[in-house]
Amino acid sequence: MARVLLILSLIAALATPALAHQSSIKYTDLTVDGARVTVALTIAPPDATAPLGLPDDARPSITEVLNSADKVSAYIATWFSVALPSGAPCGASDPKAGPDADNNFVVVTWTITCPETIDELALDFSRFFAVDQRHEAILTVHAPGKQVDPIVVRAKSPKLVVRAGSTSSVMDWIGYGMDHIYGGLDHVFFVLALLLVVVLQRGEDRSWRVRTPLAALRSTAAIVTAFTVAHSISLIAAALGWIHLPSRLVESVIAASILYTAVENVIKPDVRWRFALTIAFGLIHGLGFASMLEELLPPTNVIVPLLSFNVGVELGQLTIVVVALPVFWGLARLIGADRYRRFVLPIAATPLVLVSIKWLIERVFDITTFSLLGM
Repeated sequence: MARVLLILSLIAALATPALAHQSSIKYTDLTVDGARVTVALTIAPPDATAPLGLPDDARPSITEVLNSADKVSAYIATWFSVALPSGAPCGASDPKAGPDADNNFVVVTWTITCPETIDELALDFSRFFAVDQRHEAILTVHAPGKQVDPIVVRAKSPKLVVRAGSTSSVMDWIGYGMDHIYGGLDHVFFVLALLLVVVLQRGEDRSWRVRTPLAALRSTAAIVTAFTVAHSISLIAAALGWIHLPSRLVESVIAASILYTAVENVIKPDVRWRFALTIAFGLIHGLGFASMLEELLPPTNVIVPLLSFNVGVELGQLTIVVVALPVFWGLARLIGADRYRRFVLPIAATPLVLVSIKWLIERVFDITTFSLLGM
């Protein structure tokens, strides 16, 4: 049994993305001028591995990418289509690839010319998300005299019709927050690690017991509230630019928080001491949420998008609690508190420990363990 558990845990660790909630963002800027649209799609050099014939985990330099600019630009230009809602055909120029102003990113540009003045555009990002469901598209539509705010394009809704100056709605930002928590395995794993022990209680005689449903709910509410308040404070503060820590440091501490909590579940599964720890780690997780959000927020009127995103994160977190807590409590009741502590907690901790160690190594040393393992 132990060997099977170890093998399954290793498979889980190897199959888990290195930066669990740092999916690749692509920025698409559309500038409308009469019947013409200029498209500028900004990507990081590693996003060009496919046209270069490189492995997915390769990290080509911007020079390597631009040495094959024609091949790369032709590939990137197929990621999404632009048309008029009426279906009137539009012509496109050949795409060109070049560096951005800081020579860090690749910008692919082309021009689309339509037979009539453009009021609305029908966009299809289906092929973009077919490349990788974890991709995130940030769309901005520019036009003279129009306020410009970014639109978050999600894999669930790859087709959309936009007007110049279109913005994301409250529901869009809530949905993006929910997607962020579901796609961020490190945040999900941390919440699960917190929930694993709330169903247990140590009596005055030092024996372990299963909490009553009400007591388990109260304990869960305290832990989840601490995590929510902490990460909401740091998320808002970081997104508004009040505090800033290096992303690599934040991501490393997030991985370490999962490792510590999983190990503590085995050696000291007493939630009475979890409150302060949850607040401390919650502050760090909030900075992780903010690291991506701060790049998406509009330059003005940020409060509604920021709060809506946070609501989405909380709703996503709540669904995890609603699903996981009854399972953990029911299992503890079924097999008893002592067996739950001696068997379930170590079994659950094993994949969490292995995956978090993998993430920690990759984030601290900025490496990909797949390469080290020849994969």
